[in-house]
Amino acid sequence: MLYIDANGLEWSTTEPENIPALIKRLQTEPLDPIYEEMGNFIVPYQPTGTSAEKRRFEGCTQFFGHFATSSYVFSIVTDEKTVIESLTAEIRMNQSRSDYARIKENAKI
Repeated sequence: MLYIDANGLEWSTTEPENIPALIKRLQTEPLDPIYEEMGNFIVPYQPTGTSAEKRRFEGCTQFFGHFATSSYVFSIVTDEKTVIESLTAEIRMNQSRSDYARIKENAKI
């Protein structure tokens, strides 16, 4: 199961972009380090709604965050192993970038 709640420009009224679009952005633009304090971009999904939502997303992982230099936001819920592995690797590589480290240092996070 793959649910893309948001993936694109924050103020966009268009459909969310696909996973390859997010991966491309992760490879070229630093994430906002503030999300380290909110689960470090990757958390087990915690449903807050109905029991149907709880059943639908049981055992899923949520990826969420924002980029530091643009108004691009993402919120993705999945239990697909390849998606989880790919996004986890790309997010962790993004966090090892020098521009990410500089932004984190400047923000004193």
